[in-house]
Amino acid sequence: MSNDTFIREVNEEIRQERARAIWKRYGIIIIALISLIILGTIGYVVWERIAAGRSAVDGDRLIAAQELVANGDFAGAETALAALADDGTSQYPVIARMHLAGAQLQAGNPTAAVATYDAVAANGSAPRALRDIASIRAAYILVDHGTAEDVRQRAEALTGEGEPLRHPALEAIGLALWKAGDYAGAAPFFGQLVDDFSTPAGMAERARMMQELIAAQTGSAPAEEAPAAPDAAGEPDPS
Repeated sequence: MSNDTFIREVNEEIRQERARAIWKRYGIIIIALISLIILGTIGYVVWERIAAGRSAVDGDRLIAAQELVANGDFAGAETALAALADDGTSQYPVIARMHLAGAQLQAGNPTAAVATYDAVAANGSAPRALRDIASIRAAYILVDHGTAEDVRQRAEALTGEGEPLRHPALEAIGLALWKAGDYAGAAPFFGQLVDDFSTPAGMAERARMMQELIAAQTGSAPAEEAPAAPDAAGEPDPS
């Protein structure tokens, strides 16, 4: 036997001995870890299936509640939606509260509807988009059932440039101020809507009508449109 062969056999024996020693010392721990991984994987798959099943059930519950609203059974719808808001999975509790507020409003209870929308708006775990929509809906309700300050508390933070709900926020505040008799305060909000080319057409038209109404109420002339800019030849743009 050559020295190289002998050395290889000795090294192999040492490695095997080390492996046996490691297994003897940590074998139970290794088995336990593998078992935990397997059990964890099984548990996760089972939990996902259960969650998917519960989500499907919650979806059916939401549809059933919407049908109650459509049939005019607001009391039944409120009960069903409140239950879903309490024990629903995923985002169903937030969605259920949004529908609950709508049902409360249709049932003639704007105070309860505002409180429900406010609860959604204050829910930090809810998606930002839903929280903002809840604030705007509460603001619109309060145009008729609250004060201008109530409306501003919910809508003013959404009037900044780049806010997705900037236009309805401006409209809600303008309407609240107009309803409160603050025509001078309301006019700039409608003016922003008219001057903003990104304002939805229907809302821009309502803003123009409000400008005309305020002008009639105050005896002042509505803001005139700016003259057309001259073209390259110095003539007014015919458009």
